[in-house]
Amino acid sequence: MAALCRAAGAQPGGHGGQRRHDLAAARRAADDANRDGAATPAGAQPVRFQPAPVAGAAQGPAMIRLLAGLWLLLMPLAPATAAVRAVFVGIDDYRFSTSRGFANAGFANLAGAVADVNRIRQALGQALGVDFGPMPARPGCQQVGDAAITLVNHCATRDRILAAWDYVIAQSRPQDIVILYFAGHGSRFIDGKVLDQASRYNSTLMPHDARDPEAENLAQNDIIDHEVRSVIDAATRRGVRVITIFDSCNSGTASRDGNSASRSAPSLAVEGLTPRRAPAQYGNLGAWRVHLAASGDGQDARESGKVDQRAGVFTSALARALAAMPDASFADIAARVAVEVRAVTNGQQVPHAEGALRASLSGNEIKVPLYRVVNDNSGLFLVGGQLLGVTRGSRFALYAGTSAALAGDGVTAMRAVVTNVRGAVAQLQLEGPAPADLPAELVARELGHEFGGRVLPLRVDDPAAAPVAAALGFVRLAPNAGLILQRGDDAMLLSRSGGPMLARLPLPGDPAFPDRLQAALGKIARVEQWLAALRGGEDLCLAVSNAESRGYNPASCPIGPPPASVTLAKTKSIRLGLVNRSPQPRQLYVFYVGPKYDVTLVLPAFGGRDEPVLPGGNLRDAAGIFPADLGDVRVVALSSNLALDATALEQTATDVIDADACLSAVAAAYCKPVSASRSGGLGDINGWSAVVIPARVLP
Repeated sequence: MAALCRAAGAQPGGHGGQRRHDLAAARRAADDANRDGAATPAGAQPVRFQPAPVAGAAQGPAMIRLLAGLWLLLMPLAPATAAVRAVFVGIDDYRFSTSRGFANAGFANLAGAVADVNRIRQALGQALGVDFGPMPARPGCQQVGDAAITLVNHCATRDRILAAWDYVIAQSRPQDIVILYFAGHGSRFIDGKVLDQASRYNSTLMPHDARDPEAENLAQNDIIDHEVRSVIDAATRRGVRVITIFDSCNSGTASRDGNSASRSAPSLAVEGLTPRRAPAQYGNLGAWRVHLAASGDGQDARESGKVDQRAGVFTSALARALAAMPDASFADIAARVAVEVRAVTNGQQVPHAEGALRASLSGNEIKVPLYRVVNDNSGLFLVGGQLLGVTRGSRFALYAGTSAALAGDGVTAMRAVVTNVRGAVAQLQLEGPAPADLPAELVARELGHEFGGRVLPLRVDDPAAAPVAAALGFVRLAPNAGLILQRGDDAMLLSRSGGPMLARLPLPGDPAFPDRLQAALGKIARVEQWLAALRGGEDLCLAVSNAESRGYNPASCPIGPPPASVTLAKTKSIRLGLVNRSPQPRQLYVFYVGPKYDVTLVLPAFGGRDEPVLPGGNLRDAAGIFPADLGDVRVVALSSNLALDATALEQTATDVIDADACLSAVAAAYCKPVSASRSGGLGDINGWSAVVIPARVLP
């Protein structure tokens, strides 16, 4: 996944120099505090949970976590019909902080994280109509209810947090929603043996027992982003929708406000950390994930207010946004939060959002191409050009926000046409006069795609259907075409010669037939036109195989042109390796085009965002990808010197009726800040390349 809270640089150093001569005394003081009645509630396991050995069982991390979570099994969560489950974690009191006598820890206790848990529970509960139950009653620090597990301070250890996450996911069913909220310290580390990020960093969340100075590895109790991602994958593999909300950061920068505090801890250089192995499949059955984080690159997540009234700036803004617009898309919620947080912190903290931002708390994601439009002094520019399939002459409706665009009211919306297309930017011309208060940023939804002529050959074997197909401006009737439309017993059948059935359509006498035919053929034409516009290049290498993940080398791209085709087994995970052979840093993307022309962005996964890959660097799949259908597929890799809204290319299969089944497994990341400058237009791609590898999926 993209970094949980990325920053600009890491501080070197291991754990050896962090011990102090009176470590034993400090540890005794911490243990005394944990033995206090306010720290360990009746019935709770000790904070430093060390389960007794189980005969015949290996005492690895998985077993420790399993035993740590047994207490959860005593109290079942929601009944089988429940739709929402949550785990809320807030940590003010850290066992090994400077506040506890560990002078070299580099981080102090917080004062607003536990209050933030209460604040976000109330806001989400009201927005969702769910009763998350009470907060833990003092002196307790945990609460297990019908819809939520809440862990604060001493109960929020690494083992308990991960056990709670695993448990709510295990109890959830397809299309249930799982919310994972964390408020506390964050950090990051560099480990050359455990890398998945193009930025070369691994971000972490810090539980109550993080940074034990006597541990073999100082960061072993941190929860790294690999582990968070594997938890998300475990959920989406089950068809569960996941919302992660993290009010923490990892920049390590000191706060500049006397009435605020930073939720960051020093970065570490460590070796030998072993993340949990990721599950084998991406989301299915309509699963998606959304990630909302307090801050972005090189920024703190801040608390503000008096010491006894502290609150996270991000959580407070998010709670207000949920109260004001509970039915809005995540994109619009994130945009509102970003504006408020920037104002409060004078631009020093900018929240981060990624994933299925076209979805809402109600659950569904409407999968339509949406584009950001910037109102620059020199004109209107749509951020998405040739690489994203935008064509000259295509028409768009313009909206003030994503929620309005998803509603699709094209009657009252402003309309614009594409007058010029470059690699990453297209210029728009309004079809009417521009209003005086035209916003600095808009959202565009395509009304009509211009194919530039009759680009799609189609053989029609039914006289009643032929004139309907001929009326489509991008379709060319051809008796020898490989794409065939023929009458079945009770439906029109669209297929490709020697390939699978692409769609079952109504008969020509049905009023829905013209629209359904246009939608199915339009998906095919869009993909074929996009692929035809791509060019190859020696500065990008893509490897596609069924190699096992153990020992898989993501940098093993072969020298020379890509293979003409590869064979993949449906029962085995596809492994992808991508290498930037350009002399410049590049953004890398991989798409999977299915047999029915469904397009899915698989790298970066789930709408994530990665830093540019350095020359010679590689990007690999963070989880296995299994083909959904047999037949001919294509794996497409893109590289560019600019970041792209790559998920605008995603589309459902030809046999999906988008008006009724508008869910997707991998979702759009559509929430990017507008440049502070309003002059000079937008930058365009000056370096890009593409690789397309055809493949056949066999049983």
